Amino acid sequence: MPAPPVVVAQGPVTSSNAIVALVLAILSWPVCPVIFAIIALVFANKADKEIAAGQGRIGGSAFVLAAKILSWINIGLFAALTVLGLLALLFLTLAGVSGN
Repeated sequence: MPAPPVVVAQGPVTSSNAIVALVLAILSWPVCPVIFAIIALVFANKADKEIAAGQGRIGGSAFVLAAKILSWINIGLFAALTVLGLLALLFLTLAGVSGN
């Protein structure tokens, strides 16, 4: 009598969109801040939908969460620094005008 086939239990496959989202979110810090962060959010959204539709066969929700957190922090800091820079420019401009 032949031996029964060996069944190996496999965990869920990680979503490639989740991996791309996390890589882009990490790269958005040193390379191209806002652009890569926004693209990472798009891939994270796609990965969320893919994971939800996979009914447990597709994983990577932790990658998606990390990508979203990194991207939003990046966008928020960039926006805050932009506003501070504009305020500093306005202050310096007004100080220069009133100094004459």
